[in-house]
Amino acid sequence: MKLRSIRWRLVASYMLLALLTAGLVGALAISLVKRYTDQQEIDYLTSNANAAARQALPLMWPAANLYQLQQLAQTAAFLGNVRVRIQDEAHNVIADSGAKNGPDTFVMVLPPDAGNAPDSNPSMMSILLGHRRITRGQDPALGQLPPGTRYMLVERDDGPWGRRFVFQAVSNTPPSAGAGGGNLAAGDTTARSSRTIIVPVGDATRTIGYVTLSGAPDFGAETIAATARAILVAALAASLVAGIVALFVGRGLTAPLNKLALTASRMSAGDLTVRAHIHSNDETGQLAQQFNQMAERLQSSFAEIETERDTLRRFITDASHELRTPITALKTFNELLRNGAADDTNVRGEFLTESQTQIERLEWITQNLLDLSRLDSGFANLEVATHDAGEMLLAAAGAFRQGALDRGIALHVQTPEPPLAVRCDRARMEIALSNLFDNALKYTPAGGHISVGAASGNAAGTVTLWVENSGAGIDPADLPHIFERFYRGKGDGAHGSGLGLALVKSVVQAHGGHVEVQNDPGQGCRFVIDLPAAAG
Repeated sequence: MKLRSIRWRLVASYMLLALLTAGLVGALAISLVKRYTDQQEIDYLTSNANAAARQALPLMWPAANLYQLQQLAQTAAFLGNVRVRIQDEAHNVIADSGAKNGPDTFVMVLPPDAGNAPDSNPSMMSILLGHRRITRGQDPALGQLPPGTRYMLVERDDGPWGRRFVFQAVSNTPPSAGAGGGNLAAGDTTARSSRTIIVPVGDATRTIGYVTLSGAPDFGAETIAATARAILVAALAASLVAGIVALFVGRGLTAPLNKLALTASRMSAGDLTVRAHIHSNDETGQLAQQFNQMAERLQSSFAEIETERDTLRRFITDASHELRTPITALKTFNELLRNGAADDTNVRGEFLTESQTQIERLEWITQNLLDLSRLDSGFANLEVATHDAGEMLLAAAGAFRQGALDRGIALHVQTPEPPLAVRCDRARMEIALSNLFDNALKYTPAGGHISVGAASGNAAGTVTLWVENSGAGIDPADLPHIFERFYRGKGDGAHGSGLGLALVKSVVQAHGGHVEVQNDPGQGCRFVIDLPAAAG
């Protein structure tokens, strides 16, 4: 397992994103909860303080009843689970319930006529034992009650979801610490808030004192802590789910990439036929499609290179053979002349004439090979201009009229009417036409005819040139190869070096044209050249 792979980086990214999202949402949630709990605490303390202030007003005016104010402070502190202090106009404390450092137990003395009736209404202000532990038989205040006195112990149980009061009727002595509410002897572990609320006692015209509430249970902190724990658990669960989802998503992403890597590896090993079989509409599918297209182009290019390599080998072989023949003849003539043949005037003249012929053949072969190499490589600079097609045919045919006349062959040139203009390099096009004329003379028997001409092409914007002869035609087996270099056919009547028609094809293609042959075995053949016409 590679921890730096895309799949595992994706898993880590998903989990980190889940944790960050949960953290941000959690921080926002905790902030909102804290604002809500703070506001609820303020509203709660303010409401209780206002209630205590309304009850304290008749006890402070016109003169302060300190005993009743103290009972009020302790009763309000017991019911509200807060510390209550009542101050005069000068902020002097005149009643204080005391700090909230232990459990509260409220004692209500039942009236004599209450009996055991469950619906009796006890006096809420008989005796108050606030902020003291009550143990059986040890509280002095309870010991002062007459024998047989019935009273009720009220326990308060505070929690984050509200407050619960437990009432227990008792006679003479209080129950043990374990009877009834078992928290009578327990310490107060409730977290306390540091918020303090002060409200005035009096009306809008005069303030005669103040009620201060503080030390309320800090249930907001417990709520925030519970919320934080819930968010932490949710964040860990979301991170785990995100990691599992990322595993499946990463597998879907990396599987095509692994296939593509395997395909590339096989291709680098030399198998150019291999393809990436990935069918999807996402970026990976597009990459696989582009990869397959690249592979096809590479395969095609290598196939072309191999074909060109084979063609080049054959060309070198044929060229060396064609060049070796005149060179061998010249070498033979030279050796014969050095060994005494030069003394014979007739033999010397015959050797010199034949040597001249072989030199001209060498010159013709090398010149055509150079022209072919320039045209194929694109290094040939064509001097393209507008020329009259009929005039160009007449000029090219002029050099062959005498040869045709000597062999009794009729040479007809059909010039178009009206004249046709063609765009070409005239010198090279006349060379191509001369090769066609020369080829026609070689394969046309005495008494035959050769006709050349020009006309508008079948395709718009083209001019057609043709050279036709009445010879024996071309062997169908040779027809696919006649434009190949050094191909001279398999028949006994094959002549030349096999470069003439190859040069014709290269010249025509360099002009953006097309050349083809229309063959009629036993009746002759017709070479057709299509060239771009001049505009207008």
